[in-house]
Amino acid sequence: MNNIQNKSIAFLCIALAIPYLAVAQDSFTNELHYAVHKTYPYISLKTEKLKEANTLMDLNPHYKPSWIREYLSVELTASHNGTIEQATGKNELLTRQQKDLLLMADVHKSISVKVRYMPENTLQHNDPKELDFSFTIDPDNDAQYPGGQEQLNQYLLEHAIDKIPAGSFTGYRLAAVKFTISEAGEVSNVHVFESSNDEKTDALLVAAIRNMPSWKPADFSNGIAVMQNFVLTVGNMENCVVNLLNIRRD
Repeated sequence: MNNIQNKSIAFLCIALAIPYLAVAQDSFTNELHYAVHKTYPYISLKTEKLKEANTLMDLNPHYKPSWIREYLSVELTASHNGTIEQATGKNELLTRQQKDLLLMADVHKSISVKVRYMPENTLQHNDPKELDFSFTIDPDNDAQYPGGQEQLNQYLLEHAIDKIPAGSFTGYRLAAVKFTISEAGEVSNVHVFESSNDEKTDALLVAAIRNMPSWKPADFSNGIAVMQNFVLTVGNMENCVVNLLNIRRD
C-alpha cells in the first residue's frame, strides 16, 4: 500500500513540475519578454461608458445590489468648473440630475458615490449602513513616449534589456518597475514593485526608466493634461504578481 502511495505522489510531483520545466526551458530559448503597461485606479471609466451609464453598476462593476434591502439615499458628488456639486437619487437607477452632473463633471477630478441603505440579511434588527466608492475618468489620449511605442521598445532594449545577463530570468521570475508620467510629461515616482532578485538588474531597470526623455503627457479632448501611471515588466507574465499590478490585459 505504501509503495502505491509513494509512486502516486512521485507521479503527481513530476506532472506538476512539467509545466514549470517547460517555462524554464522557454526562458533560455526565447528572447526576454518586456513591456510597458498602463496601470489603472481600482475603478475608472472611459468617457463613452460614462455617457451611457444608467445605474450604479454601470459606474462600478464591483457594486452588489444584492446586499441592499432598501435604499435610503444615493448621493453623487463631483466637481464642476472647480465647484463641488451633488445630486441625490433614491435607488441604483441614476436620476436625470445625476446623469447631467456626470456629463458636466471636471474630467480630471474623481467622482464619488455614497449609498445609504438597509442591508439585506436575516437579522431581526438592522441599522442603516453606508457604502461609498470613487472613480476616475480615463484620459482620451494616453501618455506617449517620443516617437511612439517602437521607439520606446528600442530605448529599453538598448539601455536595459540587452545589458541583462543571459539566464537572469528563469521559470516564473518577473521584475516590475512602476513609474508616473506627470502632467508636464516628466518621469517621476520610479520604484521597484517586484524585484528581479538581483540588485544590479533592478538598478539597471530603474536607471533606464529615470533617464528616459520627457513624454507627451496624457490628456483629454479639452486639452487638460493629467498624470498617468505605468509599469515596466520584464520576464514571465504568468507570475502571480501580475494580478497586483492593476494592468488590463485584453
